Amino acid sequence: MATRILNEQLCSSVKNYAFHCTVMRALEAVPAFLDGGPGVLVLVAPDGTDLHDYSVAAAAILYDNRSREECREAGYTCIRTKGNPAKATWELDKDCLTKSRAIFFSDTKTLPASVMLAADMVLDLDPVNAADLQAACRMVLKLKVGVRQARELLKYPIDKLAIALRPNRPASEAIRRLRSMPDEPDDHKPAPIVFKHPRLEELHGYGIAKEWGLQLAADLEEWRQGRLSWSEVHSGLLLSGPPGVGKTIYARALAESCSVNFVPASLAQWQAKGHLGDLLKAMRADFKKAKDDTPSIIFIDEIDSVGDRSTFGSDHASYSIQVVNGLLESIDGSAGREGVVVIGATNHPDKIDPALVRPGRLDRHVKIEMPDEEDRVAILRQLLGSDASPGLDLTVLGPLTEAMAGADLAQLVRTAKGIARRQDREVQMNDLTSQLPKLVPVVGEYRRSIAIHEAGHTIVGVKLAFGVFLGVGISNQINPRFHMQNTGGAGFRRDPFSFRDRQAYRDDICVYLAGIAAEQLKMGSHGDGAGAGPGSDLERATEAAVQMETKFGMGQRLTRTGRGTIWDQHGNQSAPCLMEAVDQILAEELTRAKTMLLEEMTLFDILAAEIEATGFVSPERLNELGHATR
Repeated sequence: MATRILNEQLCSSVKNYAFHCTVMRALEAVPAFLDGGPGVLVLVAPDGTDLHDYSVAAAAILYDNRSREECREAGYTCIRTKGNPAKATWELDKDCLTKSRAIFFSDTKTLPASVMLAADMVLDLDPVNAADLQAACRMVLKLKVGVRQARELLKYPIDKLAIALRPNRPASEAIRRLRSMPDEPDDHKPAPIVFKHPRLEELHGYGIAKEWGLQLAADLEEWRQGRLSWSEVHSGLLLSGPPGVGKTIYARALAESCSVNFVPASLAQWQAKGHLGDLLKAMRADFKKAKDDTPSIIFIDEIDSVGDRSTFGSDHASYSIQVVNGLLESIDGSAGREGVVVIGATNHPDKIDPALVRPGRLDRHVKIEMPDEEDRVAILRQLLGSDASPGLDLTVLGPLTEAMAGADLAQLVRTAKGIARRQDREVQMNDLTSQLPKLVPVVGEYRRSIAIHEAGHTIVGVKLAFGVFLGVGISNQINPRFHMQNTGGAGFRRDPFSFRDRQAYRDDICVYLAGIAAEQLKMGSHGDGAGAGPGSDLERATEAAVQMETKFGMGQRLTRTGRGTIWDQHGNQSAPCLMEAVDQILAEELTRAKTMLLEEMTLFDILAAEIEATGFVSPERLNELGHATR
């Protein structure tokens, strides 16, 4: 009898059924509980929701198709921020804590100790979304409602929209009536849709950064429970990666997963407050805000703009040094910073002051790479959500979105949604593909030149033990929308801590120039790719040679000159012989790279051909090719 009554209650109210959908979506994380297994769950409702709205959904989940004895072992109740604490505790003990299956609906994550001890899992309930409302209208009213109409309806309080929606009344008429209703003194105007920041678990394409963040969330929970000291928590992170990969999104999602206060900051924000004194005051205020509401994450975007004290020139040096010192002082904190995690984001980790990344500060460096094909498809699927038309196969977009970062994918989906919204329909494949630039395939002589270049790096790198070889590959296509992008690369994992003498730096330069050497041997000359953009082969080789001559006493002179490592700080006027000395090093190592490639010409030819044909050669395959040529 209970089953029939509960089903009637669910299917007699759009509101009841819509809230039932949100509860069922949250409980997908615990399928055993849905199947009738034991458990104590806390479901945290969105702000402003009446917890009683979930009562029918909870009863249906706990009591439908259950025996009388099973029903006695199940219960649900509400935990409110406001109310009589003594009465609330009595209700908890009476209704749920003695049950084997229990659901607590709460408007806060600050829960009574008894609930925290008993709870097996704390889950967030999403607000009612367009898909929930569509399902409710279909089930309760036998009414088909479009995505755009559902979103328009959800701008109004759910009690009012549920009244306006009637059997045999089109959704357009319900919307018209809602719009025509005058504002009441205590009535809420239609609210804009509030963006809900995703949790880290929901993000795709973050690799090691995601692993680090999830471990931090677990450590913070252990710290909250008093089972882990703060000294054991990794509380400083330097996050790097190319523009658009989602460093800020990552930090916000991490805060959501950790259930902590989030304080965004940047040097630009602090500078906007005024002169140096105002800047430092704003900086300290943000750190104080984080400290006053622990646990918290303070996120400093573009932290490289603070600068490296070793590179400051005479102009404004005092100002810049005080900014760096102020940041170091804030990170350290005179009374410590227990409960505060500091994350700095940068596109240029090489421009960070070394003191910022010392132990106890931002001592963990994690790089966010560009998303691979699988991740790009997952990101697109997540961004589209319920707006995608049924059966839309997003896997075809994987190759077409090569070289696109998360921000590029978000813009692609945003534009496609706009096209579909104006036509009052779901997103179709053409809405997405029409926004994609035509990719240029890497084929012919251009592909051969890249294969030759990377084969040169590979062979010389392996011969000189540059690092652990991870593989070599080239891209199948490039995106003309991006001015700079990698068309290939030979990967090596290097030991960051090793003895580095003059010969070690010479070997590095030899590996950097091996691509140019390979092109000159096989094609008669080398292309401009070796010197294009930051981090190019020629830039790294030149940088290493300049450091040998000016910083490490490994060149023609022992004297250390200049304050930094780039050409602009070491012109002919300050060091007349520097350019000649650096050029001599580069010329000698280019010749050495050519000699090494000539010694391995058979393997070189076979390797370049396989890279060109297959696009990737693994370490195991390289070993096979090496054995075959001996």
